[in-house]
Amino acid sequence: MAAISGLANGFLLSIINHAAVKVANGEDLIQPFLLYGAAFILFLYAQWVAYGQAISAIEESIYTVRLRLIEKIRHVELPFIEGMGGRTLYSRLTESNTLLSQSAPHITSAAQVSILLVFALLYLAYISPISFVISSISMGLALALFLFESEDIRSELQRLRNEEEGYFGLINHLIDGFKEIRLSRAKSADILNHIAHASVESKEIRFEVGLHEVKLWGFGRLFTYALMPVLIFIIPSFFREQAADIYKITATVLFMTGPVTALVFALPFFSRVDLAIDDLTQLESGMDAAIAKESADARQDALPFHEITFSDVCFSYEGNDNKHGFSCGPFRETIRSGELLFIIGGNGSGKSTFLKLLTGLYDPSSGIIKADDIAIDKDNCQAYRELFAAVFADFHLFDRIYGIEGLDPVVVDYWLKKMDLHHKVGFQGGGFTSTSLSGGQRKRLALIAAILERKPIVVLDEFAADQDPGFRKYFYETILKELKGTGTTVIAVTHDDHYFHVADRILKMDEGKFE
Repeated sequence: MAAISGLANGFLLSIINHAAVKVANGEDLIQPFLLYGAAFILFLYAQWVAYGQAISAIEESIYTVRLRLIEKIRHVELPFIEGMGGRTLYSRLTESNTLLSQSAPHITSAAQVSILLVFALLYLAYISPISFVISSISMGLALALFLFESEDIRSELQRLRNEEEGYFGLINHLIDGFKEIRLSRAKSADILNHIAHASVESKEIRFEVGLHEVKLWGFGRLFTYALMPVLIFIIPSFFREQAADIYKITATVLFMTGPVTALVFALPFFSRVDLAIDDLTQLESGMDAAIAKESADARQDALPFHEITFSDVCFSYEGNDNKHGFSCGPFRETIRSGELLFIIGGNGSGKSTFLKLLTGLYDPSSGIIKADDIAIDKDNCQAYRELFAAVFADFHLFDRIYGIEGLDPVVVDYWLKKMDLHHKVGFQGGGFTSTSLSGGQRKRLALIAAILERKPIVVLDEFAADQDPGFRKYFYETILKELKGTGTTVIAVTHDDHYFHVADRILKMDEGKFE
């Protein structure tokens, strides 16, 4: 439809020139008038349909890409998410998708005016071959210059994106660290200076981009108005047949002014779109590299579990300059079904890292983890992960209970009462009626969601740290014992030495190793 719209628009030019000849000859204008009306209606209809088709096609493409990326996010390994950061990932996905969505009218318009330019050049070739040759050469040179300038714009936009990432990172510090900032004038003033500096850098780059775009726009206008006197004043002096059709040539060149200007304006926007596509492509490539490839016969159901054994399992974080950072292990522990295991140790000793190894969120740098006699590898890792439900220290509380079909509200109400939340939260429509609670209460809701999954192993990382003394005692002496009574294996990281007697076994970690 974009092609039809562009052809109809070009046909209008031919009709206008034809009508001008009839006026000069005193002929009847009814036929050109009717043709003009028909071409104009065709142009409007084709343009509306073309815009609709373009928007539909682009939105469908965005929908497909979005689902594909979300599907890949579900399968990447945890270090990829931790390395990139949730906010950065969210920003790259949403900003690129929004820009691509906004590109539909520009793409359709550019296609239409490009077709119109082609038609106008062909018409120019029909009435004046020499004008066609000169115009084609001029447009070719102009296009080469535009593309060269567009590369500069693209480079500046890449710089701008990098600066904006730093700027938004500082904004995140301002918001996330608001309490600390309000306690210190010096800290508040200092972060403001950093934000202002980042803003100045972004402003200067935007200014440079704006200058390039204005330069393109100005050159586009200059190109049109420089070409016109060549075709109207100079060429007719050497080619007599050119003079006879000078008004047609003039009308055609003027008619081309709008499309040329539209394309000039569109080129910088296409640089942004191209950058957004490159960004999504790089993001997807990074995801592909972070996805463990499973074989076709990878296990789907949860592994059996009577005991989990660690055989010389080690893990090292990547440091700077390809050097290893903090290392844990070797671990040679055995975790048995139905036991209540406490893991203790100082801050930074490696307890949380061990939990991520235990739950399959980190792959060991060396050594083997086994569930019963089955060694964990990429083909059964997800089946191994299905053994666990967890409330990590940096837990996320979902707005509803996902992944559980036919959940019994009576069971949910039972645990809400157990967690002393029934007077604040209810269960409705597959989710909790409210999550606007204190940190400790939100963690209780997260524990309820974990219990409702009915996994054989529940992992808790510093769960009681945010609880009041009364509920803390109740948690250790009642809730944990009830979970153990159902046959659930509970592995809890804790510092509460007053309740160590509740555990069946205690492992103490120091500097990445169990004592």
